[in-house]
Amino acid sequence: MKIGIIGTGLMGRTLGVRWAGDGHDVLFGSRDVTKARDAASKAGAAARSGSTDDAAAFGDVVLYTVRGIYPSQLLHAPQALAGKVVIDCNNTDFDMERGEPLPPAVPSLAEQLARDVPAARVVQAFTTLPFVVLELSREQLAPRGISVFLCGDDAAAKQTVGRLAEQLGFVSVDSGPLRHASMIAAIADVIRYQIARGRGYFTTLSLATMEQP
Repeated sequence: MKIGIIGTGLMGRTLGVRWAGDGHDVLFGSRDVTKARDAASKAGAAARSGSTDDAAAFGDVVLYTVRGIYPSQLLHAPQALAGKVVIDCNNTDFDMERGEPLPPAVPSLAEQLARDVPAARVVQAFTTLPFVVLELSREQLAPRGISVFLCGDDAAAKQTVGRLAEQLGFVSVDSGPLRHASMIAAIADVIRYQIARGRGYFTTLSLATMEQP
């Protein structure tokens, strides 16, 4: 699969490197082409680098990691995202010193992204996972059954993102339409609260159903 990464922060770099390692064609795009080139160098010889517009045009799936700046502001050609699966992995701020979330985004960040690019197939995913967990190998992750919660209005797009998550060693959990994104954001805040209380950045959530007694 061709995957464009818009933004080369911790999430973009980590997921891009992992997907490249799984054999996907990955192009890292950044406003700073040097940063994109550096990220691609860590992903192996097959990974490429370029601008944010290059990443938008390249990917069948596009990971959008630039929080607070939307495609209409960032891209020269935001229409390049039309019809594509666009993954939003962004969270609102959290005060780690006080262990408190800042006021939630209303509508959610994922819904705001979808409103900015209405022709894209936006899926919220990976918001409950610290990047250090995403760095772990499939062999380390798979036995733990760690959940990746997916919200989106396009069933096929959610299935695509779910497969990408499962290839990494996670368990995808369909969490309904995009309007549920704020509910998943609250789960991310619970995890970050536990991290702030000292549990550490490997804190995760594995959704399980007990067998009926």
